[in-house]
Amino acid sequence: MKILCFGCMEEYEGDYDVCPYCGYVQGTPAKEAYHITPGVMLKGRYKVGRVLGSGGFGITYIGYDMILEKKVAIKEYLPTEFATRMPNQTMVTVYTGEKQEQFLAGMKKSLDEAKRLAEFQQTPGITQVFDFFEENNTAYIVMELLEGETLKDKLKRDGKMTVEEALPIILAVIGALKAVHTKSIIHRDIAPDNIYLLKNGEVKLLDFGASRQVTTTHSKSLTVILKLGYAPVEQYQSGGNQGPWTDVYALAATFYKMITGNRPPESPERRIRDTLKEPSKLGVVIDKNIENALMNALHVRIEDRTKSAEEFENALYSPECQRTEATVEKVDMGRWPRWLKVLCAVAGAGVMTFGILLATGVIVIDLPELPSFSQTEGTAWMPSLVNMSQDDAKARLEELGLKCEIGGTEPSDTIMKGYVLGQADKEGQKIEAGDEIPIGTKVYVTISSGNGKTEIPDILWMDEATARARLTDAELIAINTTEDTESWAPAGVVTGAEPEIGTEIKLEEVITLKIASGNSVPESGKAEIPDLTGVNEQAAYNQMKEAGLFFKKENLEYSTTVEKGNIISQSPAAGTEASKGDTVTVIVSDGPKQVQLISVVGQTEAEARTALEGLGVTVSVTQDYSDTVEAGRVITQSIEPGSVSEGTEVVLTVSRGVRPAETTRANTGRGNTGGGNTGGGNTGGGNTGGGNTGGESNAAVTAPTAPAPPPTTAPKPTTDPDTDW
Repeated sequence: MKILCFGCMEEYEGDYDVCPYCGYVQGTPAKEAYHITPGVMLKGRYKVGRVLGSGGFGITYIGYDMILEKKVAIKEYLPTEFATRMPNQTMVTVYTGEKQEQFLAGMKKSLDEAKRLAEFQQTPGITQVFDFFEENNTAYIVMELLEGETLKDKLKRDGKMTVEEALPIILAVIGALKAVHTKSIIHRDIAPDNIYLLKNGEVKLLDFGASRQVTTTHSKSLTVILKLGYAPVEQYQSGGNQGPWTDVYALAATFYKMITGNRPPESPERRIRDTLKEPSKLGVVIDKNIENALMNALHVRIEDRTKSAEEFENALYSPECQRTEATVEKVDMGRWPRWLKVLCAVAGAGVMTFGILLATGVIVIDLPELPSFSQTEGTAWMPSLVNMSQDDAKARLEELGLKCEIGGTEPSDTIMKGYVLGQADKEGQKIEAGDEIPIGTKVYVTISSGNGKTEIPDILWMDEATARARLTDAELIAINTTEDTESWAPAGVVTGAEPEIGTEIKLEEVITLKIASGNSVPESGKAEIPDLTGVNEQAAYNQMKEAGLFFKKENLEYSTTVEKGNIISQSPAAGTEASKGDTVTVIVSDGPKQVQLISVVGQTEAEARTALEGLGVTVSVTQDYSDTVEAGRVITQSIEPGSVSEGTEVVLTVSRGVRPAETTRANTGRGNTGGGNTGGGNTGGGNTGGGNTGGESNAAVTAPTAPAPPPTTAPKPTTDPDTDW
């Protein structure tokens, strides 16, 4: 009898429980209580499998269309702020009151948008929608299954890209946006994690966000839907004017991240003081016209910004794209005294009369005090303490005449255990770097307790003692066991775990190991041991089972030459004659050693070096001026926190302090006025024509070849790990 694997939706003969294709164990329960149990049928035709991803607004499952006999992705609308599901049930429970109203509004808008997206079946860059329907008190969208990786994962693994590598991806997304914008569909959440790179070279835009817009109409959780650095300023505003220009900003921010390795500063911060640097000033080799197109699309104000995807595309292709300057926002006169507004309105006509009256004492006015940018006596400007050690944070505050108190601890995925995570006053209100506060103020710092989580290590096919030792090394100590009487394995070997191997769990969470009872009785006789070296672990297990031999993993070793999951060595050697029922032990490659990179932004250069080199990565340093980070501390790091291979190079940008005031030299004589900088030097034939407008050297910048237009062929059905609705 054939079994349909709910892990990968492949069929295999049902004489064993572990899928030979993906290692999924049949009967594995849903990962979370509110997930659908694998094997449930929807609409009488779609079989639901394991969860591919989940977010605050929904869950994506692998599925199988029993009628068309093909794999699909099934998205379930389930915003956890408004609804949940009881364990082992299929019906969704919606909370009452205003939450129910928002749930229903979001569900309707999502189904409407799915219907509109279904019109783009043959549009490159848009994931195909096959079906959408209501069931179990919620909504489902059935889509093509994609195979590949997100742009975020690629950047995390490979680092930043060249402009020539990045442009085709950006242009493919622009092609998708041009199509959906004609139907008034705005994505609202473009970022590297929502751009999917298929194995066949196609690019797909994931996760259109109508449901997020509706469900956050009255929600207090607005920050959940904003991706810092990618969201334009209008998305921070209640009732902000969103349109195609909103997607243009987010896509330009993604382009910036791809080629520089850095996200742009948050748009509200840029509105106050724009510190965004041109890619060329960060060492990126980029044609000036492309850089101008990018920076124009990243303007904070909508009035200044590139207005549409088509306009952005034309600018990227243009050989003569000019940089537009940001306009200064009008001063808000709403709080000015009425007399001052009137005075400003008539100042041009009455200035002389007013001056005479004022001079003669007829008019006496207490003018409002102009804002001062100097430090008030008895105050200190608050520094950023984030990522400092406790001792450094305390010393820094005491230098400024401030007091340091520990306000508590919080878990963090990015800040090292024992380092400062945040800073606040006694009421718990965040104190921002640059805030002016009275001398003697107590600053309450929050200390990182680490993330309190770890990943269940690979212990499959190991004996119980070895598996327990690996779990202990990973700080996992709550271990139960259950007997497995069915799997083909020698007694005492681990055949599975709950939660699944590879799952990230809390350190205090309980793990249950499945231990083989050894009840399998092999046939009598002899067998030749096959050559397992270089073979994938699961395939080797299958070969051994067919030969009537048992398989046991002795250990894992790091390797840069043998692919992760493949066998490095075996004992006894291949070709040896063995009795059926004998056990062959193997060493399996764990790939290059992975380390968990942390954030060192804000630490001193010495602290950052010690922390990173202690993890096994190499460190190099560049320097730059900063108005917000004190000299000697890290401004940025080239790779964001996450898993990286040992030996990976991390480039730290260390602050040189505030840029010193520049002295202006008189430009007299030969060159600067006549034939130098104005005529034939920097504006005429020098840096505008052949190099740079502002006088920066661009000798290394070369114009890339014109990128190919986005593909026009229809996308092929393929695994969508899209983690949101």
